[in-house]
Amino acid sequence: MNRNRFFINLFAAAVSILIINGCSGNSNSKPMSVDDLLTNAASLIDETVIVDGLCTHICQKSGMKLFLQGSDAAHTVRAESDATLGKFDPENVGKRVRVRGKLVEERLDEAYLQDLEKQLNDSTLVSHGEGGEGCETEQAAEGVTTGSSETERVNQLRQQIAERKASEGKEYLSQYHIAAESCQMID
Repeated sequence: MNRNRFFINLFAAAVSILIINGCSGNSNSKPMSVDDLLTNAASLIDETVIVDGLCTHICQKSGMKLFLQGSDAAHTVRAESDATLGKFDPENVGKRVRVRGKLVEERLDEAYLQDLEKQLNDSTLVSHGEGGEGCETEQAAEGVTTGSSETERVNQLRQQIAERKASEGKEYLSQYHIAAESCQMID
């Protein structure tokens, strides 16, 4: 009987700890700014995050990409929707919004750039800008000069990779986006 009571008490204690810690073990339940997210992104990969920022753009082609800006245009992160969440509401543009979702890292390396070049040469790359230029908001989020052609974008990314390799020894760029689970206007 005492052994059963011990296991019941142990189980109750474990459940209490899970409830106190929010069940997920994730301490990122409070909203953070875009700037804070980008500063701490490497330690938040695959974590659920809640981010507040100014919605500056929603992709006009798909409606499935929303861009959140922090203190300035250099501090921008993309949120991507899926079929479950659906298209982002165009009414969000110009408003402060809160996005909740999983932070995803995409590594851009030489193989990625070679694939982009192949798509450009084969005319299979889907462009989201006008006249061969990429989406300016997407370019700003990538740290690429706005108004660049897709070829210029590839060259700029290749240069950024070379600079990172020289300074950090890493032969890739980390691009982050949020796989959005929810999005709401907060003002």
